[in-house]
Amino acid sequence: MPTILKKARDLFLYAVGKLPPEQWDRYVAEACGGDAELARQARRLLQVHREAGSFLESPIVAGGTTRFFDSVLGDEPAAGPPLECVGTVIGPYKLLEPIGEGGFGVVFMAEQQHPMRRKVALKVLKPGMDTRQVVARFEAERQALALMDHPNIAKVLDGGETLSGRPYFVMELIRGVPVTAFCDQNRLDVRGRLGVFVAVCWAVQHAHQKGVIHRDLKPTNILVTLHDGVPVPKVIDFGIAKAVGQSLTDKTLFTGFAQLVGTPLYMSPEQAELSGLDVDTRSDIYSLGVLLYELLTGTTPFDWDRLRTVSFDELRRIISEEEPARPSTRMSTLGLVADTASVNRRSDPGRLSRLFRGELDWIVMTALEKDRNRRYESAAALAADVARYLADEPVQACPPSAWYRVRKLARRHKGVLVGVALLIGTLLVLFAGLGWVLSDRAARHARTAFEVNQFLQRAESLYKDNKFPEAVAEVQKAHSVLGTADGDEDLHRRVQQRLTELEMAAKLEELPIELETQRDRVYAEYARLFQDFGIDVEALSTEEAAARIADSSIKLNLVLALDRWANTLRSDPRRPAPARWQRLQAIALAADPDPWRLRYNAATEARDVKALRKLADGVDPNRLRTRELAALGDSLREAGDVTASVAFLRKVQRRYPADYAINASLGWSLRKLDPPQWDEAIAFRRIAVAVRPRSPTANFYLGFSLQKQEKLDEAMAYYETTIALEPGHAPAQLSLAQVLSARGKPEQALVHFRKASELLPSDPFPLNGLAWELATCAEPRLRDPAQAVALGKKVVELSRNQGDDRDEPGRGRLGNYLNTLGVAHYRAGNLDEALTALQKSLEIADGGDHDYAVCADFFFLAMANWKLGRKDEARKWYDRAVERTVTKEPENEELCRFEAEAAALMGIEVKE
Repeated sequence: MPTILKKARDLFLYAVGKLPPEQWDRYVAEACGGDAELARQARRLLQVHREAGSFLESPIVAGGTTRFFDSVLGDEPAAGPPLECVGTVIGPYKLLEPIGEGGFGVVFMAEQQHPMRRKVALKVLKPGMDTRQVVARFEAERQALALMDHPNIAKVLDGGETLSGRPYFVMELIRGVPVTAFCDQNRLDVRGRLGVFVAVCWAVQHAHQKGVIHRDLKPTNILVTLHDGVPVPKVIDFGIAKAVGQSLTDKTLFTGFAQLVGTPLYMSPEQAELSGLDVDTRSDIYSLGVLLYELLTGTTPFDWDRLRTVSFDELRRIISEEEPARPSTRMSTLGLVADTASVNRRSDPGRLSRLFRGELDWIVMTALEKDRNRRYESAAALAADVARYLADEPVQACPPSAWYRVRKLARRHKGVLVGVALLIGTLLVLFAGLGWVLSDRAARHARTAFEVNQFLQRAESLYKDNKFPEAVAEVQKAHSVLGTADGDEDLHRRVQQRLTELEMAAKLEELPIELETQRDRVYAEYARLFQDFGIDVEALSTEEAAARIADSSIKLNLVLALDRWANTLRSDPRRPAPARWQRLQAIALAADPDPWRLRYNAATEARDVKALRKLADGVDPNRLRTRELAALGDSLREAGDVTASVAFLRKVQRRYPADYAINASLGWSLRKLDPPQWDEAIAFRRIAVAVRPRSPTANFYLGFSLQKQEKLDEAMAYYETTIALEPGHAPAQLSLAQVLSARGKPEQALVHFRKASELLPSDPFPLNGLAWELATCAEPRLRDPAQAVALGKKVVELSRNQGDDRDEPGRGRLGNYLNTLGVAHYRAGNLDEALTALQKSLEIADGGDHDYAVCADFFFLAMANWKLGRKDEARKWYDRAVERTVTKEPENEELCRFEAEAAALMGIEVKE
C-alpha cells in the first residue's frame, strides 16, 4: 500500500476510534494541512464508514483490514460486483438499502413481504469471501444468534441460502447508536450509565449460558435504542463468536495461527497472547471492564494513539503486561478532555475522580485483571457487583475491611445504628472516666477540623474554576459537619463567612442580562443583593464601599457585577442620570485598580472597538479568570463588533469548553450576529444548562432561544424547569404564558400572565400580555373586555411615566400598548375610543418593525368603522390589512383569525 494510503488509513482509524462523527471533517482538515490528496482519501474512507453505519462493524482480522482499505482506496481491485443489490428479493425479503458491512457479511435493510410486512436487517455473505473458513465463521454467527433469546441481544428471525448458494440470516432491525455515544448525547450521569451497563452484562451472561463467547465486545457492537423513553441496549455482531462445549457448524472453524481476532482496545490479555491458553467467557468480562472504564472516564484504559503506532509484538505486550491507571487516577490526568467528559456526565472532573475512588475503581480493576482467575467469574457477578454499588451495599470486588462493612451498614441502617451507637457511647462514658472523655473530645474536634478544612479547600478550588454552585455545596457539607457542636469559634465563623460569600457569587451570576423590559427589576435586585451582603453601594461613600469590596474573598465577582450593573444603566434607552452608573464604576475601579481592568473599563465606557480588539488579541487566558474573559467578549458585542466577540469567545470556549459564563456569553453573541446563528447559540446554551442544570437563568435563556426558533414545545419544557427551580422567576412566567397562548392553551396562558403581572406590578410588558389575552384569546368564554380595558389604560400610563412616550415612527413599545388598548375598547364596545387608540398606535408603530401590531390595527380599524356605519372606510382598512398581512406576516395564525372575524362581519368571502 503506498505511503499516502497508509496515512489515510491511520487518519481513518483515529477518527473512527476516538472522535464523534461530527468532528471527523474538521480533524481531517487539520491533520492533512495542505495535502489535498491525503484529505480526499481519508474522507473517502470515512464516507464509506458513514454509509455502512456501525451495525455489525467488522473486527480486526489479520489481513482483513488491509484488504478492506486497499479495496476502498483503490490500491487493488475490489471483489466483483455483489450478486445482491437494492431491489433484489431473497426468499420473502426485498432488499431496500445497504446499512452496514461486517468483516464477512453485507447488511441490508429489507422488507419482509409475507406472511407479515415488517422491516428487518438481512446479512448475507460478501461476494468473493466464500472460502470454507469464512463460510464456517458466517454460519457460526447465524447459529450463535439463533441460540439467543434475550431482550438485549439482537434477535434472529430467519435464515437460509441465496439463489447463488451463499448463506444469509435475518434479524430484527435495530435503530440505535453505540452505547458510549448514546450516553454522551443524552448526558447520562454515572448512575444512569451504570444502569445501562448492568443490562449489557445480563445480555452477555445469557450468551455465555448458551455457550457462546462474543470476543469482540465494544461500543459499536452495543447499540442503544429508546423504548418508551427507557434506554434499551442491544448486543450485536456475534460474527467472531466462539462456541463453548459444542460445535456451531459442521464445517471447520478455527482461529488460525498468529491471527488476531478482536479489537485491540477492548481485547483481553489471553486473546492478545496467541498462546495455547484457550479463550473462555472471562475474556468477555475483560472487554466489559474496558467498556465500563470508558463509560465512566470517556476514554479506554490504553490510549488509541499509542496502540496504533506500536508494532504487533509491542501491542500484545502492552495488553498482556502493562497495568492501566485506575479510573479515578485517569480522570485527573486527562486535561481538557476531562472537562468534556464531565459535562457529558453532568459533573466536574474533581467530583468524578472522587466518585470513582474506592468502589468503582475496585469493580473496574477487578474486571481488568491480567490473570483471568482473579476477574469476576461471570458477567452476572460483575452485574451484581455494580448493582450492589447502586444499592449502596458492600461490593465484592475488593475484600472489604471490617470498617468498610460497618460504614456501608451504617449508611443503610442509619437510624438503628445511631441508637446503638448512642447506647454504646453511654456505656463507655459510664466506664471510661473524665480523662478519656476529654481526650476523645479533643480527637473529635481535630477530626472535625480536618474534614471541614478539606471541604473548604475543595470549595476554593471549585470557586477558582468558576463553579459556584458546586463550591457552595462543598461549604454546605462543611457546615453540616460542624453542626451545632462546640469547638473552634473561628472555624464556625470561617465556614459561615465562606458560605455567605459563595452564595453571593452564585446569586450575582444568576441575574439576567439583556432583558429590556426587566431593567428596573434587575437594578433593584443588584441593589438588594449588595445590601444583604453588607455593602450598600448606594448609601456608603465610594471609599468605604470600595474598601469593603477589596477586603472580600470574592472581590472579582463583586467588581464584575458592578461593571455589569453600570453597563446596563449606561445602555438604558431611557437615559438615566450618568451619575448613577459613574458612581458604580468608580467604586469598582477603586476596589480593584488593576491596570488591565483600567484599560478594559476605559475601552468599554467609550465603546472603543479598536481598543477592545487589541485587549482581546493580547489577552493571556492563564492570567484572567473565565468570567473576565466572558466579560471582554460581552463588551465587544455591546460595542458593536459582534463578529469579533464571536471569534474571541469561540477561542476561549475551546480552551474552557465546560465553563458556564463563556458558553452563556457565546450563546448571546451568536444570536446577535446578522443573521443570527440560532442553532449554534442553542448548542452553547445547552452546554450552559449541562454545566448548571439547576440554574434558573441557564434554563430560562435556553428556553428563550428555542422560543425564538419556534421550537415551542421544547421551550415550554425549559420554562417549566425554570419555574420549578424558582417560582418567582417573572420572565419565565411571562414567556411560558406567551408560548402557551401560541400553542392554543389560553386558559393555562392566563394563569401565567397573571402570575407574571403579580410579580411585576409596575412593569407594563406582562400587564400588556395579560390585557391582550383577555381581549383576543381564541376562546370567547375566557375574554374579559372590561378588565382588558382597565389593564390597557394602566399599561399606557406606566409606559408614559417610564419615559416610553415617543411619537417617532417605530420607537418604543407605546405603539404596541396602544394597539392592545384599542383592541380592548373594540371588544368592550367602546368604538370611538377604539378608533382613537388604534389611530395613535399606527402613528407610532407604522414605519417601524412592528408589522404584527400594524396589521392588527388595520383589521380592528376596519371592524370598528364597519360597526359605526363607515363601510367604505372599513373596506379600505380591510384591504390594507390583508395586503400587509400577506406581505409581512403570511403565516401568523392570530392575524388569520382576525382576518376571518373581519370578513365574517363585513360579508367578505375570504380567498383560500
